[in-house]
Amino acid sequence: MTAKEYLSQAYKLDREANMIIQKADAMRKSLYGRGQNYENTGHSSNADGIAKAIEKVADYERKADEIIDELVNKRIEIENIISLVPDYDQREVLEKRYLLYQSWDGYYDKMTGEYVKGIWETMGKSRSRVFEYHQKGLDFINSRLKKIEKD
Repeated sequence: MTAKEYLSQAYKLDREANMIIQKADAMRKSLYGRGQNYENTGHSSNADGIAKAIEKVADYERKADEIIDELVNKRIEIENIISLVPDYDQREVLEKRYLLYQSWDGYYDKMTGEYVKGIWETMGKSRSRVFEYHQKGLDFINSRLKKIEKD
């Protein structure tokens, strides 16, 4: 596994957890408006269907909790390996990119309409310099990962 793949694991887990939470929210919202049928039609009540749906929502939430636990552990692991990078600027780029999920370039947030600075802008460095820091940091982590694989 390359350093980039290794460091990207937290982002993937974060997205997976968010997706499961969104599914649980959508399923929970679909339960609103479903009520008990009080007519005696001889059929099983609507309560069984609601109970099963609630159980599924709870299953989604348990799965999200498991992934979030895994995410927290992975983020700590990634933070620890990034902390080994001796150069401050390289560490900063790696943390901004792989722990804070910041973009390289600035953009306008669609929700707020505010401009969000990219990594190179927040660091006050040129884009090419930030990419250089990134690559050198990845090279260092690649060397550490190779040592770990040998042991």
